[in-house]
Amino acid sequence: MELIVSHANTDFDSFAAMVAAQKIYPDAKIVLGGAQNRNVRDFLALHDDVIETYDVKYIDKKTVSRLIVVDTKIGRRLGELQDLAYKPGVEVFIFDHHPPTSEDVPIARDFSEKVGATTTILVDIIRDKGIPITPFEATLFALGIHEDTGSLTFKTTTYDDADALAFLMANKANIDMIYRFLNPALSPEQHQLFDRLLHAASVIDIHGIPVILTKAVVTEYIEGGSVVVHKIADIENIEVIFAVLSQDDHVYIIGRSRTDLVDVGKILEEMGGGGHAQAASATLKDTDINTVEQRLIRELSDHIKKPPVARQIMSTPVRTVGADITIREANKLMIRYGYSGLPVVEDGKLVGLIGRREIDKAAHHGLSHAPVKGFMMHRIEPVSPDTPLPDIQRLLSDEDIGRVPVVEDDKVIGIISRTDVLKALGGIDYFNRSKTMQTAKPQYSRGEIAQKIKTLLPTDVQVFLREVGDLADEAGYSVYLVGGIVRDLLLNHRNLDVDIVVEGDAIEFAKLVAEKSGARIRAHHKFGTAVVIGPHEFRVDFASARAEFYERPAALPQVEPTSIRQDLARRDFSINAMAVSLNAKDYGKLLDFFNGQRDLKNGRIRILHNLSFIEDPTRIFRGVRFEQRLGFKLESGTEELLRKAVDMDPIGHLSDYRIRDELMLILAEDTPFKVLKRLSDLDALKILEPSIVVDNSLKSLFTGIDEAVRELDHHFAAGIQKRLIYLAALLRGLSGEGPDAWCERMKLRKADRARLTEMVLEVPQAVKELEAELRMKNSAIYKILHPLSPEALVFAYALALKQKAQKLIHYYLTSLKGVRLSVDGRTLRKMGFPPSPMYNIVLRELLAAKLDGKAETPEEELKFVAERFGHLTGELNN
Repeated sequence: MELIVSHANTDFDSFAAMVAAQKIYPDAKIVLGGAQNRNVRDFLALHDDVIETYDVKYIDKKTVSRLIVVDTKIGRRLGELQDLAYKPGVEVFIFDHHPPTSEDVPIARDFSEKVGATTTILVDIIRDKGIPITPFEATLFALGIHEDTGSLTFKTTTYDDADALAFLMANKANIDMIYRFLNPALSPEQHQLFDRLLHAASVIDIHGIPVILTKAVVTEYIEGGSVVVHKIADIENIEVIFAVLSQDDHVYIIGRSRTDLVDVGKILEEMGGGGHAQAASATLKDTDINTVEQRLIRELSDHIKKPPVARQIMSTPVRTVGADITIREANKLMIRYGYSGLPVVEDGKLVGLIGRREIDKAAHHGLSHAPVKGFMMHRIEPVSPDTPLPDIQRLLSDEDIGRVPVVEDDKVIGIISRTDVLKALGGIDYFNRSKTMQTAKPQYSRGEIAQKIKTLLPTDVQVFLREVGDLADEAGYSVYLVGGIVRDLLLNHRNLDVDIVVEGDAIEFAKLVAEKSGARIRAHHKFGTAVVIGPHEFRVDFASARAEFYERPAALPQVEPTSIRQDLARRDFSINAMAVSLNAKDYGKLLDFFNGQRDLKNGRIRILHNLSFIEDPTRIFRGVRFEQRLGFKLESGTEELLRKAVDMDPIGHLSDYRIRDELMLILAEDTPFKVLKRLSDLDALKILEPSIVVDNSLKSLFTGIDEAVRELDHHFAAGIQKRLIYLAALLRGLSGEGPDAWCERMKLRKADRARLTEMVLEVPQAVKELEAELRMKNSAIYKILHPLSPEALVFAYALALKQKAQKLIHYYLTSLKGVRLSVDGRTLRKMGFPPSPMYNIVLRELLAAKLDGKAETPEEELKFVAERFGHLTGELNN
């Protein structure tokens, strides 16, 4: 049996998604668990004869083979059906638009997308499959999308949401019904709450963001309080509102936001609640309304984004001039570097500013030979690096100046112009755009590449790439999608590792992107690169087009700016040396200067330069990884160069941490043994560890690890580090201090080191003990296996030569691991045991007894303690 389920407190998006899912899985039953929002209940009351739903209490869970979950991934939100999501043999399909969390259920197939409403995902599938829908269904689906996108006004709204609504309108979605259920009339109780909250509302300023904060004490729970809060926000025309309601010993918080500067979901998550960035709630017990209000204000202060400060928006490094430099010389500097003004310094201290207006005035009077001190602005007001943007904006306006210096410890460290302020406010800047290079005729048209992007990349990534191209056009940059993602697009493989090359200053352009999208940025000035980190930690790498030079084999490269062609020429293999233009007029244009398409077609890995393996030996590992992953072959000349490089031992010049990183990348491949075997045949593994032998024994162990992961993975909610288990298999021949010494040399993280040494040194002994005895008590099994990490348990399962040990591990995970005592320290104290180390002994023996069936119920636990240790209470108290 297949079930379609969602979270409790069903709203229109979750309910509409459930009905849409049934269009795709017609044999599945819709199961409503928990309560429904009032407007959904009203809708169901009128349409009960049209939609068939089931109550969870009438479902035979034993017959369920598939769980289709919509609008959530979190197990605890499924209520009474939560256990099904973790049950072996039950496939879990997910349709959701929320970001992943640590509480997500194990997923067999994930159809999640970053869109405004979950219903959008399912409507897109319905449309693609050509499944017919009725006007009633179109209306319900439109209700779901309208509700979770604020009728397309929320920041999370995407093109796909609007496109899905257009499709539903074409299928006769009823506007009157949509309006009726999205805007229900307030009940008398809601009217009273509305008046009280509106009267109590006050506006507080948090980092320049106005926030309405209101509160009320109510005698009974008022359903639909969120509707009331939403209406107040509409009337007051404010973007952020929080309402705090107190009822008996509960305090409820409702938050709404229409700005991406305030994520109410994250704010209320800190207070035990959750929701969307635009809508969230929380419930607190055993506290009072004033305490909650003060805590909420603190959370607002901690989480609302502060405005940019001078340090973040200033142009740097700043070029200064002396007071005695001539106007003509200052003018040459401005033209050379594209400046519109220069700070003037004497003895290292700021004394004035000379701008284009003053330069032109002096030249007009034939005084270009005069020193700048005669024309510079003396009345200047510098700002500190921590001066906020609003203050800088007011200063530029009030003083009618074009730029302001940033000074720290009497030293000019930057300058802020009107352009910098405009860039910070709206992403506006002006640069000369570099000319693009022409490439050989590609096999794929721009339209075909654009279609591949649309087919293979999630909607939010597609939208992001379009926005990057538009922003580049505005700012005068040429930007390109490069590297592995281009290779995989041509191979019709999904790849979300997004790398963008910029002809120009990538860091400055990345700042534009981050400011426009509200993302974070981490810049690496030495290499001219930056990482933009967006919502849900989605990362995009930006790099200036650059050439690289190696001072010696295996050294890190020296870089300098260059064109996109030279940038692609420095890369490792032809299949990774292609680019796709993202600028609007060339969007989808493929640049392939080195016949990467031909090598893809022929299944070849071809190096670009004869010294490539010598300059960067990690390419040896990468080349073999690509060869095995893609099912390609090293081109004959490339393999010859690789073997010669191995003979020259450039790998020996690599730092240990670079070797470690390459090894971990190998072990993260789908078929790591094939990569290791090929590297071993090429004699390229010798630097890793002399004791590593890639033979049939290792192959069998890797196969056993794969089987163990498939068998046991669902027991570990947080997942396991499979590549760490592979690494233990590689190092299993080490003993004593060997594993720890290897970890120290390779600079493994402390947690990884502990798990690795545990697997190499302790797991073989644990397996030996499990296989030694014919019959083993549950407590003995528990004692052996409970201290082991998830990775160690999987490794033990793979190492076990006898089925008996595997059965015991499986038995421990399914029947023993979760055994808990009802008796605890408080219970022992009530029984007359004074606090002492004896507690550990008592509880340890009690757990053993429970595991062995001697104290199964709470009553039997108490009886066991009393009979086994009762005589000690008097002794311990004396």
